[in-house]
Amino acid sequence: MANRVFQPFPLDMLEWNPSERIGTEGVAIITETPDRQNAMANHNGGIGTLWGVPMFYTFIRNTRYTKELMDQSVKFSACFFDQNEKATKSIMKILNVTSGRTEDKIKELHLNIEHAHDVPYVEEANFIILCEKVATIPINETMINDRAIMERYYSGANSDNFHTLYIGRIIEAMAR
Repeated sequence: MANRVFQPFPLDMLEWNPSERIGTEGVAIITETPDRQNAMANHNGGIGTLWGVPMFYTFIRNTRYTKELMDQSVKFSACFFDQNEKATKSIMKILNVTSGRTEDKIKELHLNIEHAHDVPYVEEANFIILCEKVATIPINETMINDRAIMERYYSGANSDNFHTLYIGRIIEAMAR
């Protein structure tokens, strides 16, 4: 796969819905600081327009290591993998359940981090969205009006484990 080059790809030319795919198959969120890189699987987020600009948004729980890095960084990527590849489900599972705080998931999975526009992305993906963070919005109990959501997602072990919303201006989308 590494011999295929990423090319710019207009979002309005997509034949699939990124928000739907994030919900069903997940997306890898990649971010880094000067001394650390991390990737996580995420099923929360989408693409939209805010302030007249195309944006990618993602929600990350406060306990996730990626959140610590996102808070320290300005750029991140959303990387989609080919769901027809056998390894994709394994990659997404490890990115979801293994903590980058204690293990180097990228190394363990033999993934390669490359950069475009100074944004880290996974070379093995087949579609990437490069983003520059423009807003960080911590979510808390007072912001959630639906009590069923509180009970389902923020009770028991997750009672203090809310999400933070990250909104990134889309610098470029690229496909191979």
